[in-house]
Amino acid sequence: MGPDKRNLYRLPWSLNDNPIGWLEVTDICNLHCRGCYRQRLEGHKTLDQIKEEILFLKRWRNCDNISIAGGECLLHPDIVEIVDFISRNGMKPFILSNGMRLDRDLLRDLKRADLVGIGFHVDSLQNRPGWQDKNEVELCELRQQLADMVAEVGGIPCGFGITVYRENFNYIPHLIRWNLKNRKIVQGATFITYRSALMDDEFTVGDKRIEVTRDTLGYVSSDAPEDIGITSADVYELIKREFPQYEAAAYLGGTQLHTSIKWLAGVLVCSSQEVLGHVGPRGVEVAEAGNHLLYGTYFVYRKDLQLGKKALLLSLVDPAMRPVAAWYLRNPFRLLFEPVYGMSIGIIQAPDLLEDGRVDHCDSCPDMTYFEGKLVHSCRLDEYRKFGGLITATPAKAKVTAPQAAVGKDGSEG
Repeated sequence: MGPDKRNLYRLPWSLNDNPIGWLEVTDICNLHCRGCYRQRLEGHKTLDQIKEEILFLKRWRNCDNISIAGGECLLHPDIVEIVDFISRNGMKPFILSNGMRLDRDLLRDLKRADLVGIGFHVDSLQNRPGWQDKNEVELCELRQQLADMVAEVGGIPCGFGITVYRENFNYIPHLIRWNLKNRKIVQGATFITYRSALMDDEFTVGDKRIEVTRDTLGYVSSDAPEDIGITSADVYELIKREFPQYEAAAYLGGTQLHTSIKWLAGVLVCSSQEVLGHVGPRGVEVAEAGNHLLYGTYFVYRKDLQLGKKALLLSLVDPAMRPVAAWYLRNPFRLLFEPVYGMSIGIIQAPDLLEDGRVDHCDSCPDMTYFEGKLVHSCRLDEYRKFGGLITATPAKAKVTAPQAAVGKDGSEG
């Protein structure tokens, strides 16, 4: 199931030539999401430490952007100066936030510091104060408040992501419809499949066995194996079924399984009234290769609030864009007055623990971060922080990974 890799563009990113540097400025958070991979151990990093990590990432990752994360990064008292430092060093600062700390004054300060975008994490299993027991449809009220606030300040693209659990899987089409309804102020949707290690597995560091609980690592759980088996292919098939104009264009595979699709990227192209089509693999290839040729880096986030008419030029090399260009060219008034919007759809399948104990990471992982002078997987940073190295897990039983695991409890999309 899922897309055929032969019809996709394999993103050319690597360890040392990657568009993203992952920067964690704090491990303090005002929420606790199910499956969170970060525990509070150190608090806020100092500004000097953060600047050192930014320069390290610039040198060794050749970053186009720095993704500022945590914890909740907006809680850091120097967040505006951090954004400004990234921008002054020729990279795009992008914030990943739950939005609870955000207000208009802080947004204006971040805009002046040249923030390039915000990715909000809002989903129904965060136990968010004031929104407990709300489903994904009901949480669109909160998403609207955040999107409207960003739009009011102006000039900063934003997108919304969820962690995909069995409980909210069937709401994905509704969330895309909400994004499309708000295409003038929302530029993307991201779906990250839930993963956790199971407490009945055996864990060692070197030759020493350790006991692992939720207090040891935040991403250890007692979930049923089928509850952590939703795949990127499951999410792709659901979106494709509900939105026939959608097609993925680019991917990253896994480090262990040849069948893995860890990152799946696509862009829906829209007018102000309707979805017209999608960017194809050739379009993404031209954009990535062209950016690297002109600026020396690959890229992942746009600065523009609209995709823009220049995107229609991709039809010269990208067959998928030709119906879109033809729609505009059939009516000169469309070409003059009708905007071109792009709605990115990203699907990420988090690392998988295989039956033989290997971990299938994202190949050319975009979210590598700094730890004691080296690059490590941000999703496993707590293992380094707490144990000095990666934990080896021996699964107690085979993990179930099946499309039927990705069915909401109520069978409803809302």
